[in-house]
Amino acid sequence: MKKLFILLFAIMILACEDDISVELPNAEPILAFDAWIYRKAEKQTIRITRTNSYFDSSAPGGVSGASVLVVDGAGTIYPFIEESPGEYSWIPANAADSFGTVGETYLLDVQIDGKQYGSTSKMGRVPEIDSITWRFQEGSFGADDSYFAEFWSRDFVGEGDAYWIKSWKNGLRLNKPQEINVSFDGAFSPGGNADGLTFIQPIRDAINPFDQDEDDEFIPPFEGPGEDSIYVEINSITPEAWFFWNQVIIQTDRPGGFGELFASSLANVESNIVAEDDEQVVGFFCVSAVNGLGRKFTEDAIREVEE
Repeated sequence: MKKLFILLFAIMILACEDDISVELPNAEPILAFDAWIYRKAEKQTIRITRTNSYFDSSAPGGVSGASVLVVDGAGTIYPFIEESPGEYSWIPANAADSFGTVGETYLLDVQIDGKQYGSTSKMGRVPEIDSITWRFQEGSFGADDSYFAEFWSRDFVGEGDAYWIKSWKNGLRLNKPQEINVSFDGAFSPGGNADGLTFIQPIRDAINPFDQDEDDEFIPPFEGPGEDSIYVEINSITPEAWFFWNQVIIQTDRPGGFGELFASSLANVESNIVAEDDEQVVGFFCVSAVNGLGRKFTEDAIREVEE
């Protein structure tokens, strides 16, 4: 009886596989801000564009003619000058100068066609990366043997530190939705018990690439010592930015297929940028301190793991 029910259910599902064309109204373009600034001795860029309709895959158009300033608590003004349509940059006066100071709060002040947009962000502290190692993991359930890279760093004592961990394999940035790696107090979320301790293993492991073959089988990130290398950055972010990235993950790392029936509805991610007349905008403003470390995968980089 059970087998008959399953067969009937499968036939019913297959019978419902009709193509359905959904016509969506064209949404009015809204302003999108990419205003992430880093404490690095290099040019910093803020991008302002207008969004496209959902099915429009063309590049969004840049917004020209804006006044873009960032101001610190002492009143020091950092002007961001337009270099190309929608791209506004601040260039340090000296090659060794970095933007900003840890612990300082910064104001974003943007004027577009006489209308003001603004936000604030505090530059948080960021820990050093002590080392990068690899560990061997024997394959199971048909999976191949593999090596996984790990970074080693310790969260500061005191709750409230949030981080965005970026990684590059052989110089290529890992930026798929499932590769976004954010942490709160060294763990996944606020209120954990990892405060002041070494970052938990899932966060350390998330610096590895997540690739699948044509059969959707996981591809081992590293097969063994050789020419591969990895570079890791820890960026301090605000708690609001941590929440922003978690919402981005929900909206972009979609299950697809049948799973979409139970997934969160598609929606714009909440912005921390406010317009003077409450106009809806998207994007985020955040200033980050940064510490990074890179290493080549050699034999002496392998860490022995106790069974």
